[in-house]
Amino acid sequence: MAQQPGQAAWSIIDAKALGRFMPPVFPGEKSDSIEGLAVQLGLDPEKLAATVRAFNAACRPGTFDHAVLDDCRTEGLTPQKSHWARPIVRAPFYAYPVRPGITFTYLGVRVSDRARILYQGKPSANLFAAGEVMAGNVLGKGYLAGIGMTIGTAFGRIAGTEAAHAALG
Repeated sequence: MAQQPGQAAWSIIDAKALGRFMPPVFPGEKSDSIEGLAVQLGLDPEKLAATVRAFNAACRPGTFDHAVLDDCRTEGLTPQKSHWARPIVRAPFYAYPVRPGITFTYLGVRVSDRARILYQGKPSANLFAAGEVMAGNVLGKGYLAGIGMTIGTAFGRIAGTEAAHAALG
């Protein structure tokens, strides 16, 4: 996605995928045909239909299970889809905008209890961190939904206060 114009892409699913994954935050586009969906998205209808046909042809049969890494995959696509690959064939069709991003960095920067970045074990005088860039060092063994917001809020306040103190001397 990062190499696409505007770093934007669309995730396209069909009716059989609804309710299988976490519900989207924002409503997507919906159409009874791939070509109709393309028009709504401002894409070339024939190119999108050809892309979906190529994806469908690359899907290999398997036992679909959205709760585990199943054996439904593609062959001949780059990048290959290794799990949960099922042909997009059952209307209505849906498209959701997606963009690249960093959710969190495990083992990101280390910080003190005052949100000061630790450099060679010593707290920086003027460099602070909060949120996901330092979350891996707080969480250690896993991630709970929403914890990044908590870490960002708590350490953001600490980092902001400490940065203000550092700036004022």
